[in-house]
Formats: sequence, C-alpha cells, structure tokens
Amino acid sequence: MKPLLAPGARVAIVAPAGQFSAERLAAGCEQLRAWDLEPVEAPNLCARDLYCAGTASQRLADLDWALSDPQIDGVWAARGGFGCAHLLPELNPERWIAKPLLGFSDLTALLNPLHQARWLQRGGQLVHAPVVQTLAAGPAEGSSVPVLVDAESRSVLWSLLRGSAPALAGRWVGGPRPEHSAPVVGGNLAVLASLCGTPWQLQARGAIVLLEEIAEAPYRIDRMITQLLQAGALEGAVAIGVGDLLGSEACDASGRLYSGLELLVERLAPTGLPVVAELPFGHGPRNFAWPLGAQARLTPDGLIWQ
Repeated sequence: MKPLLAPGARVAIVAPAGQFSAERLAAGCEQLRAWDLEPVEAPNLCARDLYCAGTASQRLADLDWALSDPQIDGVWAARGGFGCAHLLPELNPERWIAKPLLGFSDLTALLNPLHQARWLQRGGQLVHAPVVQTLAAGPAEGSSVPVLVDAESRSVLWSLLRGSAPALAGRWVGGPRPEHSAPVVGGNLAVLASLCGTPWQLQARGAIVLLEEIAEAPYRIDRMITQLLQAGALEGAVAIGVGDLLGSEACDASGRLYSGLELLVERLAPTGLPVVAELPFGHGPRNFAWPLGAQARLTPDGLIWQ
C-alpha cells in the first residue's frame, strides 16, 4: 500500500454530517500537526443547521472544494453523526481529484458509493478511520464527548498514513472456516441498512464485508442485517467481518444475557458465509483504521492485508 499522506501534506477538515465538538476538533488537529500534517478548515466548517454541520448545500460545497482543490492533499471528516446521505444525489466524483478520504460512522455513506464509483481505480484512497475530533491524545477541557481513540489506534493510523496496514486480529464465530482473499467494503451497519433500496445500496459481490455498530439493541441489529439480506445488499459476498457492536446486549424473558452478535451470526447462518468477529474497529476507544477497497485475506484469526 502506498503512503496516504506525505509529511507536510495539507489536509482539508470537512464536516459532511453532524456537528462536532470545537474543543475536541482543535485537539484532534493538534494531533495531525504532531504527525507533520497541516489541517486546513473548510470554508463552512463551523456552520450549523439543526443537528447537522451546516445546510446540505454548505456541506456539499465544502466536500466539492476539498476534493477539487489541487492544493489539498487529503480530506478528513471532523465527525460522523448523520447527514452524508443528503449529499449523495449531488456527488460527482468525475470532477474531483483523486486523493485520500478518511472517516467512519456516517462516512460509510460516502466511502462505499465512492468505491462503487471506482474511486480507487482513479487513484483515490478510501480509509475507514477515526474522525478528527476523536484523535486527541487526552481529553480537551470542557468536553465530555466523544470517545477518544486509544494510543494503539493512533499508532495503527500513523502506520497506515505511512503506507503500512497492520493486520486486524479477530475470532471465527460462524459459518465455514474462513480462508478468503477479496477486497474489503462495509462500515456502519445502520448506515448500510439505511442505504438499502437507494442507488447507493451496498454492492458486496466478491467482497469481504466489515460491520460495526453502537448502542443498538439486539432486535435492531437483527432488523438491520435482515434488511441487508432481504434487499440483496450482501448477495455475492464471500465473508463477513464484525468489529465492535457496543451496547448491543439484552436479557431474554428468562434473564439470560444475549448479544447483537448472536443475532447477527444466527441470521447469517443460512447464507453459508464465514463470520469472524471481535475485529478491533468501531465506535469505542479501540478503532483501528483500515483501507476500504483494499485486498485482504480473512482467516479464523482475523484480517491480513495483501
């Protein structure tokens, strides 16, 4: 894998979805500077509209600027939340300069459509990575959210910036023994489910699909994976990798604790797809970055980049 961003690279900070913590964003930008990157704020970065970081027009204008300006070397999302779906009808990758785009959570709604639009073939890079406001090395005064990524996650991200993608350790939990090499797609389960029935629905044929989620009860995990299956979004996939499903536990009528992972494995069983869980990425402090669209090999012990 080639390096994502060279020392001194100018990185546009955009907010295509939800509003961010100004204190946490500033602290995250300091981390970028410590990595010898130059953060450049998008013109409408501090705009506000209801729960979004500006109107759809403002957020689209910032994304267009960041991906079109030859003086910008990479684009990094300030935060996830919700709002990327508003921009999808107006996306025009053909007018953009191929460069790295980094983010996760609601950015799933941008990363996968860009992959399907052959962004990688044009020379772009798509990275499921911590958003800027989670990168600070320590809490910013006056802020209690969001969760900051841990030191190991920052180390993995640093390695990826320099062109080395560490393996993602995991545990085989369902289906046949996984020994598959394929490109990797996916991201946030709720976002992928919300795209079902749209022109930007996930296309997983021939791919390993990675999934993560937070604060969704098991029945909602069940609903989302069922929706993906019934919509045909997982048709032709070769395997499933599961990161964190934080807060997905509940008790049944007898008091037995069960998890969203159990429901997910049960619903996927009829497909015959191998399932490897406990991969180190998601909405918690452990959020290892990974290159969407890159070739990888899924084994019973996790994901190895090729």
